[in-house]
Amino acid sequence: MKVLIMTVGGDDTPLVLSIREMQPDHIHFICSSGHNSSKVMVLGEGMVCGRNKDRPNILIQTGFPKDQTAIVEADPDDPVEVYELAKKLIADYRGHQVYTDYTGGTKSMASGLLMAALEFDYCQPYLMKGPRADLNKVTGDRSRVFMIDRENILFSRSKKTFEDVLSLQDYGGAREIVRAIGRIGADKKEEEFLDRANIVMNAFDLWDRFEYGRAWEDLEYFSRSFVPNRQMINLKDTAKRLAGIVNWLKQGTEDGHRDSKSAKSPNIPYVVKDPWKEAPLPVYDLIRNAERRARMEQYDDAVARLYRATELYVQFALCRHGIHTSGITEETLVLLPEEHRSRLEQKRDPRGKLVIGLFESYELLNGLDEPIGKVWETYKARIHDVIRYRNLSWLAHGFEPVSRENYERFHGVLVEFVEKCDEEDPHYSKNKIRLHTYPDLPNTVCFMD
Repeated sequence: MKVLIMTVGGDDTPLVLSIREMQPDHIHFICSSGHNSSKVMVLGEGMVCGRNKDRPNILIQTGFPKDQTAIVEADPDDPVEVYELAKKLIADYRGHQVYTDYTGGTKSMASGLLMAALEFDYCQPYLMKGPRADLNKVTGDRSRVFMIDRENILFSRSKKTFEDVLSLQDYGGAREIVRAIGRIGADKKEEEFLDRANIVMNAFDLWDRFEYGRAWEDLEYFSRSFVPNRQMINLKDTAKRLAGIVNWLKQGTEDGHRDSKSAKSPNIPYVVKDPWKEAPLPVYDLIRNAERRARMEQYDDAVARLYRATELYVQFALCRHGIHTSGITEETLVLLPEEHRSRLEQKRDPRGKLVIGLFESYELLNGLDEPIGKVWETYKARIHDVIRYRNLSWLAHGFEPVSRENYERFHGVLVEFVEKCDEEDPHYSKNKIRLHTYPDLPNTVCFMD
């Protein structure tokens, strides 16, 4: 069934021509309410239309059956009321051909109907349009049906929504908006934007989920498909470096053993050759990830990431010595003072394996006379205090939601600790990239030339 919904008011002739051209099966007239309701143009008796009231109502002029029409009234100065009324009407005709003519009525009525029409993919808005010799309205037979390019309007609206979601660094949400725009349709000049956005948002979403290798693959594909700008090249190189460092950290662990057998594991062309010259980029990236969660007010997630960053920082430092906290060897133990060695021996599990946690790892680093271990001694009481926010949270061992204030305390202590360690460590202090210079993922359109 072909359904026409039209606003009524002003000149009747474009509306009459619209009905004749469209030949609908059913019409809904949206008329102005009040003492001077425009419904008289549809149902009034006698000569009710035209500036000089010299024409009968619209139904008589078109010969359209009254029993195939319906009238609703709305405040002519309230576009929201018209919008809500029109949405309800359009929603009732899913699966049918629905057209909306917003030529008649006030500007508020017309804008409300147009906004409602754009909400439904099966609804086509149009207006009666013709050439203008002056600034007067187009009237009579000089007007014609002009279909609105709804796809272009929807693209512009959806693109703005995409930019808003991207500004929140919700990369998965931004990617889904891009794919939804693709289903709506876009002209050729916008297709490249969608292609670029789809690849980059997918890469950032993978990055946000710590899948650095797959993020690098997408960014590498982007660089082969388009001419990347300097920011995109830097992001691709950082993803590659992160993935390579993580592979190095996994060596000798169960995760590394599983990855070596996995056909899905990306082949990353970055190998850590000199661990002592490497910066703890995964730690910095994890802190930035926590900051993104906090901006979304996901404080439990943010604190869980800060805890992992605290743990990963010492694991990275120990890895430079070839030591993995998931399996402390005899060769490592003999490097320690007797008292320290005896304490660690008590941590062995029934199988004789020695696995150590966060505090024991920093104590081990201190036992190796590492500068980071020395800094730890001055910060461990404060870190122990803020770690309890994580331990009491739902994502660890308790039932306490993490507040913004507690997240900020943990974040402040950890950032101060890492920056102090980077200063004191003779190798980290030489790196150009430190925590305070490590960039966050973009929150604006960065992938166009």
